[in-house]
Amino acid sequence: MWSILKGEWRKLRRCQILLVGIVAVALCPVVQYGTQLIVNPEVRDPNYSFVSLFANVIWGNTQIFLPISLVMIGGWLIDRENTNDTMKNLLTVPVSYPKLLGGKLIVTIFLSILFGIYSVAVTVLTGTIAGLGGLSAAVILQQGVKVVGAAFNTSLVCMPMILIFGQMRGAYLGGSLLTFFLGYCILFFKSGFLLSAYPFSAALILAGFDMQEYNGATQAPSILLALMGMAVVLALTMAILLLSRPSKKAGNSKKKKSKKGRGRRRA
Repeated sequence: MWSILKGEWRKLRRCQILLVGIVAVALCPVVQYGTQLIVNPEVRDPNYSFVSLFANVIWGNTQIFLPISLVMIGGWLIDRENTNDTMKNLLTVPVSYPKLLGGKLIVTIFLSILFGIYSVAVTVLTGTIAGLGGLSAAVILQQGVKVVGAAFNTSLVCMPMILIFGQMRGAYLGGSLLTFFLGYCILFFKSGFLLSAYPFSAALILAGFDMQEYNGATQAPSILLALMGMAVVLALTMAILLLSRPSKKAGNSKKKKSKKGRGRRRA
């Protein structure tokens, strides 16, 4: 598995779509602060501090920027093997197809953690340039853990979409747009079962995000329901992994190659 992870990580250096994620995560705090200036063009809200900016970044990352970026990048890692016709070579390795896909998912999860750390740094830089108050080591540590935790949880939520659309040739871009829509839906769940169990809401709740204060939730979310919602996502991801099979085209290419080799040896 370690060899698979190293190989997949090296492939990211050739992934131009990675730049989309880097730019998107960097834009998140800028967009969130810019929105605040639009709402209060003359006098900025004096209560808007680093804590407020971090909360906005967590919300924006989970709702918009990370779902699009992670499904796009993770889907590309899977799709490129079929598009570049390299899957037939990977199938000669004595590793199961689900394990190959699992390696790509693990790399995507690790990338989401790096995105979270990167987002913390960009948020601190943006707030410092904007002259926001309330910055301290304790704030960076406390809010940084929430940002990274939300990024990690969001990557888990995106796993089924990566597997489904990554294995459909050329469909990962459409999958990222669909995932964005699913993330956007957390705006509408302010009470009841879906407030806590909806996967994108669960990602925020388990990261310690205050849904009542920020999202306008009318009741306190349930940690138990959030854990159940995340457990369903993980079970679905595992089921898709175990049921995944390489495309027939890749398998046929492998068979043709082996038959051709036998013919030459006989000659």
